[in-house]
Amino acid sequence: MVTQPYPPAGLARIRVGAAKWRRLGPYRGTVEAARSAADVTSKALRRGRLRVRPLHVRRGELDAALGGAAAAEVLRGRVRDTMPVVADFERRLGELDEAERTDLLARADDVLDHRFDVLGSGPTELGDRIDWQLDFKTGRSWPAVHISKVPFTYFDYSDIKVPWELSRFHQLPLLAGAWRLTGDRRYLREVGDQIEGWLRANPVEYGVNWYSTMDVAIRAANWVATLALCADDAAHEPWFTSALESLLLHGRYIRSYPEYYDIRGNHYLSNLVGILTVAAVFFDGPEGRAWAEWATSELVPEMEHQVRSDGCDHEASTSYHRLVCEFMICATQAADALLPGSFPDWYRERLDLMLGFVAHYTRPDGLAPQIGDADNGRLLPLEDYASTDFRSHLHLFRQARRPYTPATSSAAYRAGGYFVVRGGDLYSIVRCGDTGMYGLGGHAHNDQLSFELMVEGQPLIVDPGPYLYKSDPVARNQFRSTAFHTTLRIAGAEQNEWPPALVFQLPDHTRSELLRFEPGPQRTVFEGRHHGYEELDPPATHTRLLEFDCPARQVTIRDTVSCVGSHPLVCTFTLAPCRVSVHDGGVTAEFERCRLVIEADGLEFAVEDGWIAPSYGVRERAPFVRARRLGVPGEDTTELVLRVES
Repeated sequence: MVTQPYPPAGLARIRVGAAKWRRLGPYRGTVEAARSAADVTSKALRRGRLRVRPLHVRRGELDAALGGAAAAEVLRGRVRDTMPVVADFERRLGELDEAERTDLLARADDVLDHRFDVLGSGPTELGDRIDWQLDFKTGRSWPAVHISKVPFTYFDYSDIKVPWELSRFHQLPLLAGAWRLTGDRRYLREVGDQIEGWLRANPVEYGVNWYSTMDVAIRAANWVATLALCADDAAHEPWFTSALESLLLHGRYIRSYPEYYDIRGNHYLSNLVGILTVAAVFFDGPEGRAWAEWATSELVPEMEHQVRSDGCDHEASTSYHRLVCEFMICATQAADALLPGSFPDWYRERLDLMLGFVAHYTRPDGLAPQIGDADNGRLLPLEDYASTDFRSHLHLFRQARRPYTPATSSAAYRAGGYFVVRGGDLYSIVRCGDTGMYGLGGHAHNDQLSFELMVEGQPLIVDPGPYLYKSDPVARNQFRSTAFHTTLRIAGAEQNEWPPALVFQLPDHTRSELLRFEPGPQRTVFEGRHHGYEELDPPATHTRLLEFDCPARQVTIRDTVSCVGSHPLVCTFTLAPCRVSVHDGGVTAEFERCRLVIEADGLEFAVEDGWIAPSYGVRERAPFVRARRLGVPGEDTTELVLRVES
């Protein structure tokens, strides 16, 4: 895959602004431009005030915020009750066998040595002093300027998510766990050293790590979790008070800059769960209680706004479903401890449905299909830090204190647009839904009528994943394109055209519809249609029928194109890594445990080098099978047969 050079930064920003103006229209675009100009003036005035008087906690404010309570007692008491995932982690530390203990301490020692593997960087030594503003993958460092002047991207392939991820401090609870496990004060000192070093380099509202309220909230949650694990000894350390004061400022920042928009996603939920964890520390004071009451009151409408009636997150991504589910679990547990009785029955039922969806989409190998975007986002990985595959979502059941029972039957999630097929040793998941977020499609891909296929626990046909976001917009658009998914492409067009320069939008032109889903233990039939090609000249409509014969381990595909004219047709199969050979009428893909034969009459088969991304920032070679022919006018049907052989 070849990426293209960026346009000059100024030109790129003009393009983004122009695209936004066109999307909003002349009236709304002009109003938004005027509002932006006023916002620039307001931020300039705030920058001036902060240069004169940086934000800090004044004398007596911390005691008032704590309501006279002893911080260590609060952290070891109410905070642990508010964060049962942390209390459970502490309990599990005492149950580790020797191999598990050795593994956890090895990962904690990597943190001691400032050796990090972040977003595809590979293990990297950061030296004695961590540069918290640095994308150490590219060497780009962000300036310590006010957040209103921090550039989101430099248009040079650097990734703002790298300093953000490191400053979320997922590594600190692991250090605190290692300290509890061994009593070795090196781990406790490192907790203090990292917090103090970060505070010196990141004054409130200055630098890249205050740019996104989501990252402020996740950092706060991990600091609170860390202090709850080590408060007994940490309370005697010189950095303890500074950490508490900063948490107070974190809470005020989240409350002042919530990421609330008409159409909201995981960012706003992170704000709510983050401030709830901080509120648990300061709940004896009026400020903390007010934060808890506000965040709790917001959770019910967010459950209705962001989670569909069948339990699917509305961002059209399984990985973001995982993240939103973690936020909802932890936020609900916190609110239950602080303000019991706050949630109606339907809210808890929908949370149960969210977990049910996870159980249904989880593959027989314990991993999730990567439908839509994925950026490795977590709230509180705790002992999972630097250990588990990000494609495993099973931690959600542990966090919710629920047993995980593997699904054994097919399931339809009509509101979310996912259809799971199970029978014998065959597993598949079919995508047929909207692009999410009420038509904005922030994390969706052009994957309509695409599917994954697994037999005998062997991945055969897979979703390509996301790879990168704004650090490489060309690669991002490739990975979310129609050509990277196992579906039909007509006339080289995209199912949904994305607005130029806007990598987090995918307006829904497909208007996908389910025609039928007939599951059975031996035979399952799915049929769906989308309208994404109706803007072609002449317009075309794609209907796909999938018939799964589970005992025979065979899938029959019937793609019907309705069009008065003729267009080139390309059916893609995105394969897991394997060896593929082309033969008359089809291909054979050799996998470790079986082989997949794809056959059809009248198609020209070819194999191309492609990419799949098992994790954000990581890509690996994988073959893409293309089956081509020229369509004919009318109701033009192509039939392909996929057969799995041992």
